[in-house]
Formats: sequence, structure tokens, C-alpha cells
Amino acid sequence: MIILKNKNLEIKINSDLGAALHYFRFNGKDVLRPALDNVNSPIQQSLFLMLPYCSYIKDGHFNYFGISRHVPQTAPEFPFPIHGDVWLKKWTLEKQTDTSATLSYIHKKENGFPFNYTAKVCYELEQNQLKITLSIYNPSDLPMPCGMGVHPYFLYPQNAKLFFTSSHIWHHKNDPIFDRPYPTPSQWNFEKGAVISEDFDTAFGGWNGIATISYPNQNLKIDISAQDIFHHLILYAPKNGNYFCLEPVSNTPDAFNLAAYGVIGTGIQSVGAKQTLLKAITFTCSCL
Repeated sequence: MIILKNKNLEIKINSDLGAALHYFRFNGKDVLRPALDNVNSPIQQSLFLMLPYCSYIKDGHFNYFGISRHVPQTAPEFPFPIHGDVWLKKWTLEKQTDTSATLSYIHKKENGFPFNYTAKVCYELEQNQLKITLSIYNPSDLPMPCGMGVHPYFLYPQNAKLFFTSSHIWHHKNDPIFDRPYPTPSQWNFEKGAVISEDFDTAFGGWNGIATISYPNQNLKIDISAQDIFHHLILYAPKNGNYFCLEPVSNTPDAFNLAAYGVIGTGIQSVGAKQTLLKAITFTCSCL
């Protein structure tokens, strides 16, 4: 476990479990759902990383440059490969200070996603802001498709008021098989702030990279800011759950297949030969 802290914030990183956050605290109080000490599952941590893609790949297959690619199942509880490779792997600590840490993971295409890559994350604390910088390096001589994002578990779904913009929906839990987005329904408009009034497993598109979670009862506000490739936001709020997830992601569910079918705007990134994609997401905490 790696602990970083400053006057306002403290995080614990689990390098053995996908470089996930074990907890994230502001002024001594949990901002995200804390993990239990004896838990060894990424989905029971406070936040885990998603690389080299977010959400799932339907049937574990997609075509890229005319070649059919197979992606093995990542976790037995999910029918399709989901959330990439890195959330289930042990990472290496490269450098650390009191308020920052950089970790890395080297992936071989024989062990999951069918491309070689090196993933890195840098966690940085500055005043009341946590900055998470994700990067993926393509060591091969051909381009590589990818995506990235983070999967945080927020507390107090019954007290939270969410603020974010969205122009369309890519996927909702009750949708039939989809092949194109549709306009965001008025009842799911969070632009002026709204509570979580139903259970969600929904991918919002047309996001501008800015979101706010307000907790009047807890005297807490969390501002999320994500760089330019993060045009999608996934809201997962299970019915009667004690948490919810608001996930800044670069790509839609099943984005590789949708892109192969010619659907525009799925968010799939292409990393050129010997190139690196590097982007950041920040969480800023404050009192109301």
C-alpha cells in the first residue's frame, strides 16, 4: 500500500490490485467508498483504472484494420471482457514523493488485449485537488486502438445532487441491442442539477468534461474535470445501493465494434507506433 497526503487530502494506493485507490479522504472524511482491508477485488476498492478500454467488448471480438481480434474474458462475473486489463494486474511503483506517485504496468498481447502496451498512472495531490494522469504507450510498429477512464465509487447516493451536460445516450440498462445514440431524455437532464431518482447503468455522450457532485447534508462538493478525449460519462447507480459511480471515460460501451461498423463518435483513440496517449482527470474537493 502507498499512502500520499497533504494538509487536505489523503489517498491509499493498492499497487498489487491494479493501482486502485483503497481510500480517498478530504479533511479526514471519506470522499469515495473506502475498501475493507481484507478485500482483494478491484470492484470493491474506492476507484480503479480502466485501460486500454472502458466498459465491455461484446462477445470478446472486434475487427481492426480488417483483422479479427479476440479479447479474452477478464473476470468470471462478467459475460464479456470489461474495463480493460490493468484493473486486475499488479503494478510497479516507479517513483514517489509525499504527495505524488507514478506506477506502471507492462502488457503483452498474449495475455489479454491483443496489442502490446505500457500503461502508467500518476496520482498527485495539490491543496484540495487529486489529479490522476493516465498514459498508454504503444511500442509496436502499427497503430493501436484504445480507450481510458476511471471508475470511482461515490458515497451517499440518496443525498447527492449531480450536475453535468449530455446531448445523447449511448446505452441504458433496459435498452435493446443498440447501434447508434439517441437524444438524452428530459428526465435524465442533469445540466441544472438533479438527484438520482432511479437506478442507472447508463452511458451519456456529448459530455463537456465537467461535472459536480454536491452533498448539502455532508457539506461537501466534488468537482470533476477531465481533458479533451473524455466526452462520455457513465452513471451507475444500483437500486437501493449505498454507492454510485460517475465514470469519466473516453469510449462508449462496445466502442471497438461500433467503430468497426462505421458508427461515428464512439471515442476510440488511435495511438501511433512508438507514441504515447496521456490525459488527466482531476477531482477537486471543497466545503459548501
